[in-house]
Amino acid sequence: MSQREGDLSMLSELLDHHSDELSETEVEAFADMRFSLQAYGGMEIPSKPKYQQLTDKQRTWVMSAHERIVPQYENLVSRGLVPRGREVETPAVLRNLPKRPPTRRRDDT
Repeated sequence: MSQREGDLSMLSELLDHHSDELSETEVEAFADMRFSLQAYGGMEIPSKPKYQQLTDKQRTWVMSAHERIVPQYENLVSRGLVPRGREVETPAVLRNLPKRPPTRRRDDT
């Protein structure tokens, strides 16, 4: 994923799913950044530089808002941090399951 695509995905996630948690200033600024990246991506505007990606200062602001608002999930089970419960015996009904599903009956109509 390029830097521009990463910037757009962060901005879209913040604006589309978490706009109610952002301040009014952040919503306006992030919406303007996303519009500029989408509309002017790669185009040269006489008064402004190319909008290939966000500036370092803009990206830092967006990343800090993203880290503050969007939850970061950790898979604790696969890392072995969640204790396992006690082992139980497999019920008799589940021990002898068929190897494949039953076949469908053919209608002789």
